[in-house]
Amino acid sequence: MTNTYETLVQKFGGNLRETNMQDTDYKDKKVYWLEFNGASCPICGHSNWCMVNVTGTKVICQRVANDHKLPNLGGYLYKLDDSYRVNFDEKNYRVANTFKKAPDSILDLLYRSVLLAYPLLDKHRAALHNRGLDDEMLNLHKDRGFGSFYTTRKEANLDDSVAPLFSQMQLGKANGEYTINNIWQNVLDNLQKQTNDSKYNKDLWQGVPGFSMKSFSIPNSTQVFSGPVFKAPVGGLLVPYYNILNELVGFQSRVDNVSLWAKVTKPLPGANIQVMIDSKTREYTVTIIGRKHTAGVKIASGIASSNIVDLSYGGVPYQFEVVEGGKYFWVSSSKDEGGATGKMPIQVAYNPFIAKLDPTHPDDRKKIKDYIAKPKSVWLTEGGLKGFITSAYLAKTFSDTKLDEVGRDVLAVAGVNSYRHFLPILKKLNVTTVTTAYDMDFQSNEQVKANYKNLISMLRENGFKVRIANWDGDKAKGIDDALVQKLEINFAEVN
Repeated sequence: MTNTYETLVQKFGGNLRETNMQDTDYKDKKVYWLEFNGASCPICGHSNWCMVNVTGTKVICQRVANDHKLPNLGGYLYKLDDSYRVNFDEKNYRVANTFKKAPDSILDLLYRSVLLAYPLLDKHRAALHNRGLDDEMLNLHKDRGFGSFYTTRKEANLDDSVAPLFSQMQLGKANGEYTINNIWQNVLDNLQKQTNDSKYNKDLWQGVPGFSMKSFSIPNSTQVFSGPVFKAPVGGLLVPYYNILNELVGFQSRVDNVSLWAKVTKPLPGANIQVMIDSKTREYTVTIIGRKHTAGVKIASGIASSNIVDLSYGGVPYQFEVVEGGKYFWVSSSKDEGGATGKMPIQVAYNPFIAKLDPTHPDDRKKIKDYIAKPKSVWLTEGGLKGFITSAYLAKTFSDTKLDEVGRDVLAVAGVNSYRHFLPILKKLNVTTVTTAYDMDFQSNEQVKANYKNLISMLRENGFKVRIANWDGDKAKGIDDALVQKLEINFAEVN
């Protein structure tokens, strides 16, 4: 850590790590984002993954949702008060070395290796069963399906009766010399030997989101070993994303336990406060920050028995709201040394007859391309897993004639404000008609409603016929739950 960030380190109470990601709001100079690497995010309280810009004016929290989601960077944007602001000299900034995103065929190859290393755990299989996916649906893509990522056995709640989790880099010693065994390098070396193809070299992992370079220093030695590692941002279920050729091109990690955070809805006049809340117990503490004579003073604690907590200090009332954090996080390495940069995919969830085809098999690949070339109708929704479940249930719900009309396949973006990403895929798939199926709470959420309206306008402006799917929102929020529950689905054409 350079001296440039000493003030920020003091303000946030720990180390910060340089990334190559820029704050694009600054046009005249390069302002980068620093990842919390021991320092505490002022929004969620965690000491990793979130980011602060080098001026100390903004934070991207990866866990705590608000109305300012950043689709390209991931996470949610928060502006900080002036007590965090620092001076910044861009000449002292070192940009992390990253690689351009690899071709989809390489992503597919490496991600299938990841799933061999981190197969689906029983608890996640049970959770997917509860969402309506049976084993036949889960096995539809074969080695391109779901997985479970954890860094430790303890994190996954596994006991000694379960096979050890995948160990990516193992340090050994032979004849007094240290050695390193990197499993990914072994996979690529074996692949090159089997195929005798030079493209399967030891650097093939470069440009694959989730993979980055890690170095090990040997204690009391000048030896340093380096090699590629794969990691997800949080332990949990790995949700696959597919492209139009049915290749596996991305993952989201679904956390097992959603975190809680506190949003100050009525500030304490004359003081800045920070509210920390335990996600399991709902215990909270309120501390004054950013004022020298009272900074660090705890002014309240207790258990949040409801989502709105009203308190007072010195007879002056204030309030905070308990809010759920994010559930899904992109597997990415754009902030890491040797990581990958590039746009996140949208979900292309084909109907079961196409989804089961193997894009590496020449005959199957031709069938997929022939299907792409045909004019078709598709469904649009939000959420990769939701899109997967919806595509599995459409054929169980509607007749072939109705499916020809409303669509057999589903495209899903990761967030409702990412609707513009639909357009290029719709054109590549030769789509003529679109059925939109956003969550039914769009009618009460002004932001979602605005994005929904913009989506429909964009579709009509580009010549697509549009219909809107509706169902009983009191019984099912999303289209996936509505189909699983066999609710009546109605359609309204947009003129």
